[in-house]
Amino acid sequence: MKEKNSSDLLLNTFEKTAHDYEKTFHGCSRYVFKTLQDHLNFGDGPSLKASNPLAAGVAMRGETCGTLLGGLLAVGIVTAKEDLKDLNALNNTLAAGFRLARNVENELGTTNCTKIQTNRLGRFYRLADPEQYKTFIEAGGYKECPKVVAKIARMTAEFILD
Repeated sequence: MKEKNSSDLLLNTFEKTAHDYEKTFHGCSRYVFKTLQDHLNFGDGPSLKASNPLAAGVAMRGETCGTLLGGLLAVGIVTAKEDLKDLNALNNTLAAGFRLARNVENELGTTNCTKIQTNRLGRFYRLADPEQYKTFIEAGGYKECPKVVAKIARMTAEFILD
């Protein structure tokens, strides 16, 4: 029982860190990645920077959830090999990414940013449009998105730690 409690406490830390980063600074993909990077000690500055344009459904396009993409980057860093000829390692990393994406889809009903926003806020907001971005904030976007970032950070951490 104690092991479960310590595991839950650790996962709660991932969840809270990711939530607070997203609520304070914004940029879902980088804050799930940054949380995992901080607590699991992997990656570096360039890998964190590489996660930035994935936010808000890939460069604010509302496509694949940026938080999931940040999590997938972390999974890749932890599972992939640098040897381009190692097809077994590639397949293992792809399978790990597939499992994480499926888990997120099962939990949220989708991996699509547009649909996640619509489910949580009643509609999709084009964040690249200054007026829609303002409306997104007023509608509680930075109350809901941190919840998604927290949930996926926890799921990804649990996935990596297993």
